[in-house]
Amino acid sequence: MKNEVSITGILLAGGKSRRMGVDKGLMLFRGKPLVQYSLDLLNKFCDRILISSNNPEYQSLGYEVIADKVTGAGPMAGIASCLEYSDSAINLILSCDMPLLEPVILETLLKNTEGNTFVVPLDHSGRAEPLCAMYHQNSLPLMKQMIESNTFRMTSLYLKEQIKYIHPADYPLPYNKLWFTNFNSLDDINAIDASGL
Repeated sequence: MKNEVSITGILLAGGKSRRMGVDKGLMLFRGKPLVQYSLDLLNKFCDRILISSNNPEYQSLGYEVIADKVTGAGPMAGIASCLEYSDSAINLILSCDMPLLEPVILETLLKNTEGNTFVVPLDHSGRAEPLCAMYHQNSLPLMKQMIESNTFRMTSLYLKEQIKYIHPADYPLPYNKLWFTNFNSLDDINAIDASGL
């Protein structure tokens, strides 16, 4: 399922996981660390994967681990730091805490890259999912500028460059509102486990 053009996957595992109590990406869900679900998905599409994290434990997974160059700037700092190491125009950004994502989501993002700096899904409530999206390499200067001005809100990026939003009806498969479920606590993991989904 790899594409003709080079694609880099950027996996965000740099959160502080306050609600988990431990590093979120290393929490087990159905016998696998949460981060492994994102890695497995990115590997279907990407030629190279960079893990954004300040935790050296992630080096044991066998991928390049990139620490934030700027602290306290949230996901934007992690994405910007990894984009500096990426040699691809097309970059798939994925958080480590969404194990219910399906390949069709990334397939749809990649089909809409032409002419767009960002391709971002909207969930069933219309909320943007900036941590499961396509970011073009040319967004890096803008990110650096925003970080320097202490503007870290991801959606603020989208006001300044060409963006394509993916709506629930845009997928070739029926939309599942659980796709973008992100796990922020043990209760979230237990709830999904108990539901049998």
